[in-house]
Amino acid sequence: MNSNIATTSAYIDLIRTRTPLPLGRLLRAYRMEAKFEMLSALRTASFALPFIIVPIAIYLLFGVVINGDVDQTSGLGAGVHNYLFSGFSAMAVMMPGIFIGVILATERDSGLLNLKRSLPQPPGATIIAKVLMSMGVSAIALTLVVVAALIAGKITLSSTQVATIWLVLVIGAIPFTAIGLLIGSLVSASAAPAYGNLIFLPMLWLSGLFIPLPAFLKHWVVIWPAFHLNQLALGLAGVEQFTFIPPALAGAVLVGVTVICGGIAIRRLARVG
Repeated sequence: MNSNIATTSAYIDLIRTRTPLPLGRLLRAYRMEAKFEMLSALRTASFALPFIIVPIAIYLLFGVVINGDVDQTSGLGAGVHNYLFSGFSAMAVMMPGIFIGVILATERDSGLLNLKRSLPQPPGATIIAKVLMSMGVSAIALTLVVVAALIAGKITLSSTQVATIWLVLVIGAIPFTAIGLLIGSLVSASAAPAYGNLIFLPMLWLSGLFIPLPAFLKHWVVIWPAFHLNQLALGLAGVEQFTFIPPALAGAVLVGVTVICGGIAIRRLARVG
């Protein structure tokens, strides 16, 4: 009994006298964790290849080949290709974020997350590394879509508008990563892919990113974060033809999704692991 009290007292004294890491070492710890998280994702073919190759393949098939003359048949003019480009680009950043939940759930089930928590690394390093990894994979996939769009010559956006859409969408991967972290913190590794698809697929098709919706569904696009991300990118890039809500409103919704989903996920991981 006395030995336990002495051990606890010594541990408390150690915590009190411990000095915080210098800023340089602290940032290096975060940077190294993010680096290895990114390398791990890129080396995992089942994660990296689908989320990097699928967006550009789908854009080329549906945005360029099948709908190559949509500007003439839709009555919307050449600007419709800008909307298709933005929609498929938004899809490219949604996928890694939402399905990062599979990685987190796998780490939880295998005990790797508990091992990471026992290591002397800064608090939150694992979560921040996963967010940065999601943004990195999204940036690669999005860049390929941008290159394909420029080579195809369908879009009429200026270089500044394209750069604005690229930057907004890469940052916009954060709320979808928060959704993925929430999934990974709540369900098992075997169930995470199913839950990811239950969220991703309806959001993809019902948010009006690149297909016309029936009249009774058009009013419900506002419930999907993907719609708000697309509107934020188009609005900030000055594509007025397809900007339906103020960019400030779209940004506020995305911030709310990030705070709510990310907050619940962090609390869940802190309490349960």
